[in-house]
Formats: sequence, structure tokens, C-alpha cells
Amino acid sequence: MKKTYKFIPILVFVVITALSCKKQLELTPEDTVIELTNFKAINNALIGCYAGFKADGYYNNPASSGSGSGWSALPDLMGDDMVETMQSLGNWRVAGEMKYKSDNGIVLDVFGSAYEVISRANNILQVIDPYIQDNLTKEKAQIIKAQLLAIRAHAHFDLLRYFAVDFGRNSTNLGIPYVTKFNPVNPLANLPPRNTVKENYDAIFSDYNASLTLFREAGDVDENPIRNYIDSTVVHAMLARVNYYTSNWAEAAKQAEIVLENNGLANESQFLAMYSADGEKNPPTELVWAIPSDNALTPGAGINGRSPAFRVTESLYQKMNNLGGVYMDASIINSSAANSVGFRRRRLQKYASIKSFKVFRAGEMVLIKAEAEQKLGNNVAALATLNELRTKRGLDEGTETGSALLDAILLLRRIELIGEGHRWFDLKRTTRNIVRGECGTAQFSLSTTCTIDPSSKAWVFPIPFNDKLVNPNLVQNPGY
Repeated sequence: MKKTYKFIPILVFVVITALSCKKQLELTPEDTVIELTNFKAINNALIGCYAGFKADGYYNNPASSGSGSGWSALPDLMGDDMVETMQSLGNWRVAGEMKYKSDNGIVLDVFGSAYEVISRANNILQVIDPYIQDNLTKEKAQIIKAQLLAIRAHAHFDLLRYFAVDFGRNSTNLGIPYVTKFNPVNPLANLPPRNTVKENYDAIFSDYNASLTLFREAGDVDENPIRNYIDSTVVHAMLARVNYYTSNWAEAAKQAEIVLENNGLANESQFLAMYSADGEKNPPTELVWAIPSDNALTPGAGINGRSPAFRVTESLYQKMNNLGGVYMDASIINSSAANSVGFRRRRLQKYASIKSFKVFRAGEMVLIKAEAEQKLGNNVAALATLNELRTKRGLDEGTETGSALLDAILLLRRIELIGEGHRWFDLKRTTRNIVRGECGTAQFSLSTTCTIDPSSKAWVFPIPFNDKLVNPNLVQNPGY
């Protein structure tokens, strides 16, 4: 006999499409609400959870909006490889100059969008277990729960990258509240305090490991051809990135290798096709997880396209030019006509229009693996791994060793992942130092903050003013 359950009424946004892994995710919720009282509603709510990643504060980046775009364009425009152009309207200047305050819209966007995703995940997690006990829905419910746990861990880790002072695995510095309880009014309505960085990592790894356990028990996501869903391979990619940040080199290399066994590097033509609208219909194995465009997502509007607010620095462009290969294709980087004094604007083209956002790719995994191998003292393996990426990207192989090999890996990381939301975090993770060689109007730039040293408070976002006002348990970061 089929069991029946009583559920506490929980409000969620209705999603107009049913869950289907056989086509691109349609992630546009309606404006009405229903209660999660049946399994179909849970399926729909899962899609609404994924839709949270399309928020302007998360992976989307509408042109001239000045929105958060916290994990797409923002980490690039805040770093040292992009320069604010004379065409800029100043929408991202607060971020580009790293002069944000606790009431800035960008800070509020980043904080709020991630906790909204977390809230949506917790909404479903608190009612999913009875379906796991029902033989009629058990496996499907386990697969849904596996995705939700990974989503929750991923969003918390993304928050940690902005709001924590450091990334030490056992750091006792303050991280962010790790929220596991759903409140229909406010994700932080239970007034949680900030956990330590160590406690954050403990919870993140716990959720990821529980996700993998569920995938192993129930099987993986059924059909995921355009990589819009989180499956076990995506979770391994997430683990590779988190272990990379904590400098757990052996585990980072191990997790990256697992991903690469399933998702290998694209060749030159496949790499270029991956960033085209047509290529999104049949992506190469290079792609691990992408947020679908749904004919609306513009993840790089502030740093890409015909009239970008930010351009690639001349110094990085010359490094890219020296390497050559696929990186100099016009669909990746292009140059405008020279002005009256011979200056050309270097335009990043990866996300120059409506595109899906590539959250995880094999290219990142190879670079994590190569750096981990070098850090572990295995220069031969590290060079072989790096040369594999070079070959796939049409570059000459190298013979570096020691510190020169590490420099080569880090340089290729800058170039391979440019425009994909990594640079500022990499600086924070390593040098915590920015020196902008192209600064001021003499360099055809609106940038005026030319150096940011390791002691600057700007390496940590402030806790938003409104959230701290509502929740007195949220301790503010130093200097704000």
C-alpha cells in the first residue's frame, strides 16, 4: 500500500516546466506560489532552485546594470587583468576600485542571491526524506536530494570566497552562517551567527560527501547531455575546487582526475564551439556544468562585447599573443581599430552575447591537477599535465621545472579561465596584491585605484548593512 504523508505548508515559486533532463533547463518561474505537498511540486521546486543561479547577483550580468554578477563577471573586473574603459558608465566602479561599503548594491546582490539559492534548497530538503522512504519515489528522491545538497554546499562556498578573511582549512576566523533551516520569509530569519571558516568547510564537505553517497546508491542524473544538471561528476569538480582553495593538494588532484576520466579536454575547434550559441546545443566533454542561457542569460556583459565597460589589459593581451593558439581566435579575444594615437581596445568575446555560463570545465580541472602535482613535488607529472592542455589549445609544449613550471601553470590559468569568474579569488587565495599597470586616463582607463596591498580591508566584502541590522548575531568584517 502506498504511504501517505502530512506536510507542513511551505511556499515555493511555481515553475512552468516539468523536470526533464532530456532538454535544456527552462528556468523561468511564475509569480504565484503553491505548497510542496506532492512529488511533482518537488520536481518543479528543484528547477526553481537551479533558477536561482540565473539571478543578476549570481551568474547573470546584464549590460550597464551594475548588478552583483558575483561569480561571473565581477571577479574579473575587480582584478588586474581588466581595465575600466572610457566607454564605461561607471556602473561597476565601486567594485572595480574595490571601494565598496556595507550598503552598496553589489554587496547586497552577492549576499542575497546566494542565500536565496540556499533557501530554495533548504525548502525542498526539509520535506524530501519521506519520499526517500517510499519505494515508488525512492531513487528519484535520492537523486533530487543529492543535487540539493551539492547546490547548498556550492552556494555556501561561493559566499565564503567573498566574506571570509582567509581560506585556511582549519581557520578560526569568521566565515559565513551555514544555513540548513528553511524560513519562508527570510533565509536568515533564524538569526544564525557566523560560523568559523573551519566550521564552514566541515559543513561543505559533509554536504558534498552526502551528495555523492546518494548518487552512488540511486544512480546518476538520467541523461544530462548539455550539462545543466548537477551529477556526481559535477560534485567531484566542486570538491576539486574547494580542496584547491584549502591547499589540500593531494585531494584536489584526486578529485580533478576523477572529473577528467569522465570529461576530457576539448580540442581547438570544440573549445571555440563551446562559446558559440550553436555549440551549446551539443557541447564537448570539456563542459562539466553550465547555467543555461534560456535565451536570456548574459553572464559577461560588463566585460565582453562590442562596447565593454572593461577591456583586457595590454600586458595580459601580449602574454596571450605570445602563447598564440586558440586564445587569439577572434571569438575569444578581439581588437578594435586603432584610435588616433594607435591604441587598440582588446575585447574579450567569450560571453559577448546571450550564452550559458560555464561554471566548471575540464580546463580548470587540468590546471588544478597540474598545480597540485607541482606543489607535491612531482614536476614530471605536472609538466605532462600542463603540456596536455597546451597541446589541446594549440600551444607549444614546454620544458619548465620548479618555480618556472609553477609560474607557467599560473599564467595559463589566468589566460585559460579569463572572463569566467576566477581572477580576483586567485589573487586573494595567493598574493593578495594588485598592481594595475594601466591606470588613469593617460592609459585610456577610468581606473584610479592602481595598487591594492595585502592588508587592505577590500579583500573581504562587508556584511550587508540591512542583514546585520536585522540579525545582530552577524559580526561585521574588520574595517567596515
